[in-house]
Amino acid sequence: MKELKDGIRALVRIDFQGNVHKQFRGTDSDLRFANEIKVLQALEERDCPNVPRLLESDKSTLTIITTNCGAPAPLLTKEKATALFNELEECYGIRHDDPEPRNVTYAAKLGRFCLIDFELAEILPLPKEETHQTNVWRTNWQVLTEQGTGHDGNDDSSIVLAVCPKGVRVLADSGEALLDPEHLVLAVSDGMGGRQAGEFASRLITNYVRHEADALYHGLTSGGDVDKLLGGLLVNAHQGLIEMMVNNDNATGMGATLTLAWITPETLHWAHVGDSRLFLLQNEEANQLTNDHCIAWHQYQQGQLSEYAYRQHPRRSVLTEVLGGSGRTIFPETGSETLGDGARLMLCSDGLVDGLWDKVIADELSQEGSAQEIAQALLKRSLDNAHRDDTTLVVADLSRI
Repeated sequence: MKELKDGIRALVRIDFQGNVHKQFRGTDSDLRFANEIKVLQALEERDCPNVPRLLESDKSTLTIITTNCGAPAPLLTKEKATALFNELEECYGIRHDDPEPRNVTYAAKLGRFCLIDFELAEILPLPKEETHQTNVWRTNWQVLTEQGTGHDGNDDSSIVLAVCPKGVRVLADSGEALLDPEHLVLAVSDGMGGRQAGEFASRLITNYVRHEADALYHGLTSGGDVDKLLGGLLVNAHQGLIEMMVNNDNATGMGATLTLAWITPETLHWAHVGDSRLFLLQNEEANQLTNDHCIAWHQYQQGQLSEYAYRQHPRRSVLTEVLGGSGRTIFPETGSETLGDGARLMLCSDGLVDGLWDKVIADELSQEGSAQEIAQALLKRSLDNAHRDDTTLVVADLSRI
């Protein structure tokens, strides 16, 4: 077994299955051993999701074996840790004796922050259902993508970023983040062009978002014009693709859509070019915030086309706004929305829309379940109906702790 900690109060090791073995030592080791067992059992009975699960205990050696809750979270602030421990007490009736960042971990497999070390924690009566809110926001997300059967490669690309004063981190396709001062950035791009240029274009765009995210963060947090900053990002990305097409024959006709969501506590900022989409669910109502940039879309919005006629329109895929492409000037859409507790976002490429009516998308987004469950359900329903085009979606849930 691998040794994690050899201290006066405990020896902590991890076995080959990834389970944690904690042997209690020192003063009152028997009492601390018994208390941690009791607290972990209470947490399991109360369905607390982000704590270790007790697997075994051995009174003769004062050893407990628990599930693994991941690695330390060194970038976690004191404020965020306090919010997590307050939530533990207010929702599950467990008061931790040491509510510090050192007792918070991040479990990549679970995609969430976890709380550990309950040997001196106190079990309280289950609290009444009251809401206590802080300035810390939690967001959970899921990214899914599927190559279309009609494509040789996946022309879609997506990215999830955490941006804070210390810099930019690329996050996994599924996970949890705590906002303030950290911001969360979600982006989906659908590339187009022959000779694998579409696949190349979408990845260039999402990489450009990553490259510029730090400067954008400092611009936004210093009071810069949000629409100007995000719109400028898309205009500059557009110019970059044009320059590449001029200098590379294989890139002729290369283009991409981009739908970007920049999430801060209580606010969603977004920027968009093309026919990928951004949806927002709030107050049990799901709305599409972006427009599809094609002539047929305007006819559909004005009631000149039914949804069926719009989806079958021969020029639906002829975009009037696209990054790269024909090289003419673009006019990105930008906007901002105030987010309420329990808001849900979805960004997606047009491949998802091909298999789902607008009402079905709204209904699925309104269902109860985690971001992971909703994303899986949307992808499955879409692929059951249409699967020739590449399909990518990002679902994110936001809540105030």
